[in-house]
Amino acid sequence: MTDDARDLLIEKAASAFRERHASGRILPLPSWFDLAPADRESLFDLQLESRLIERALDANGRSTTVQAVLSRLRNSNK
Repeated sequence: MTDDARDLLIEKAASAFRERHASGRILPLPSWFDLAPADRESLFDLQLESRLIERALDANGRSTTVQAVLSRLRNSNK
Protein backbone atom coordinates (compact mmCIF):
# COMPACT_ATOMS: atom_id res chain seq x y z
CA MET A 1 0.00 0.00 0.00
CA THR A 2 1.33 3.44 -0.85
CA ASP A 3 1.79 6.06 1.84
CA ASP A 4 -0.94 8.19 0.23
CA ALA A 5 -3.41 5.29 0.27
CA ARG A 6 -2.54 4.51 3.89
CA ASP A 7 -2.92 8.15 4.92
CA LEU A 8 -6.32 8.32 3.21
CA LEU A 9 -7.54 5.23 5.06
CA ILE A 10 -6.35 6.68 8.37
CA GLU A 11 -8.11 9.99 7.68
CA LYS A 12 -11.36 8.22 6.75
CA ALA A 13 -11.24 6.13 9.91
CA ALA A 14 -10.36 9.13 12.11
CA SER A 15 -13.61 10.88 11.24
CA ALA A 16 -16.29 10.90 13.93
CA PHE A 17 -18.90 9.96 11.32
CA ARG A 18 -20.15 6.37 11.45
CA GLU A 19 -22.68 4.72 9.16
CA ARG A 20 -25.67 3.16 10.89
CA HIS A 21 -27.75 0.10 10.15
CA ALA A 22 -31.49 0.68 9.66
CA SER A 23 -31.94 -0.50 13.27
CA GLY A 24 -29.58 2.26 14.45
CA ARG A 25 -26.60 0.00 15.19
CA ILE A 26 -23.26 1.67 14.41
CA LEU A 27 -21.44 -0.10 11.59
CA PRO A 28 -17.68 -0.59 11.57
CA LEU A 29 -15.72 1.38 9.02
CA PRO A 30 -14.40 -0.70 6.12
CA SER A 31 -11.29 1.51 6.07
CA TRP A 32 -10.41 0.37 9.60
CA PHE A 33 -10.25 -3.27 8.51
CA ASP A 34 -7.92 -2.34 5.65
CA LEU A 35 -5.30 -0.90 8.01
CA ALA A 36 -2.32 -2.86 9.24
CA PRO A 37 -1.95 -3.14 13.04
CA ALA A 38 0.78 -0.46 13.12
CA ASP A 39 -1.44 1.86 11.08
CA ARG A 40 -4.27 1.30 13.57
CA GLU A 41 -1.90 2.59 16.25
CA SER A 42 -1.31 5.70 14.12
CA LEU A 43 -5.07 6.08 13.75
CA PHE A 44 -5.53 5.84 17.52
CA ASP A 45 -2.95 8.58 18.09
CA LEU A 46 -4.62 10.79 15.47
CA GLN A 47 -8.04 10.26 17.04
CA LEU A 48 -6.74 11.23 20.48
CA GLU A 49 -5.19 14.38 19.03
CA SER A 50 -8.35 15.24 17.10
CA ARG A 51 -10.59 14.82 20.15
CA LEU A 52 -8.32 17.11 22.19
CA ILE A 53 -8.60 19.80 19.51
CA GLU A 54 -12.38 19.37 19.31
CA ARG A 55 -12.68 19.70 23.08
CA ALA A 56 -10.52 22.82 23.07
CA LEU A 57 -12.75 24.43 20.43
CA ASP A 58 -16.05 23.59 22.14
CA ALA A 59 -17.40 26.03 24.74
CA ASN A 60 -18.39 23.10 26.99
CA GLY A 61 -15.19 21.14 26.39
CA ARG A 62 -16.99 18.36 24.52
CA SER A 63 -15.68 16.37 21.58
CA THR A 64 -17.90 15.65 18.58
CA THR A 65 -18.26 12.09 19.89
CA VAL A 66 -19.63 13.35 23.21
CA GLN A 67 -21.95 15.75 21.38
CA ALA A 68 -23.26 12.94 19.16
CA VAL A 69 -23.92 10.66 22.14
CA LEU A 70 -25.72 13.41 24.06
CA SER A 71 -27.81 14.24 21.00
CA ARG A 72 -28.87 10.61 20.61
CA LEU A 73 -29.74 10.41 24.29
CA ARG A 74 -31.84 13.57 24.10
CA ASN A 75 -33.65 12.30 21.00
CA SER A 76 -34.32 8.88 22.53
CA ASN A 77 -36.13 10.50 25.46
CA LYS A 78 -38.67 12.25 23.22
